[in-house]
Amino acid sequence: MENNQSQLNINLSKSNIKPVFADEVAIALRIKASKNEKGQVEKDGHISLIFLDMMKQQPVGEFIINRITAKAFAQILAQNIAELEKQLSSKEMPKQPEVKTTRDQTSYR
Repeated sequence: MENNQSQLNINLSKSNIKPVFADEVAIALRIKASKNEKGQVEKDGHISLIFLDMMKQQPVGEFIINRITAKAFAQILAQNIAELEKQLSSKEMPKQPEVKTTRDQTSYR
């Protein structure tokens, strides 16, 4: 996993993605349902994360993710919040943060 982690850092530093300020987030469920030939309901769904800039009163981005990625995101977010709280309460200079990804919890097979 180390090699994938360093590769990710390189790709992020070379990307054209511009950071955008957001101070609120809205979450919406997108559920699609249909009945199959036997009359049974089949469902599929995604989670939509909508980031908002409340000073400008407008959304600045929307990301639609599947359930597996959402669960991994929740775990990584909780870990990062705990690390942030630890760093903010420390009297030491902060260390270079490690970039964590959902790849630690998910993978394509």
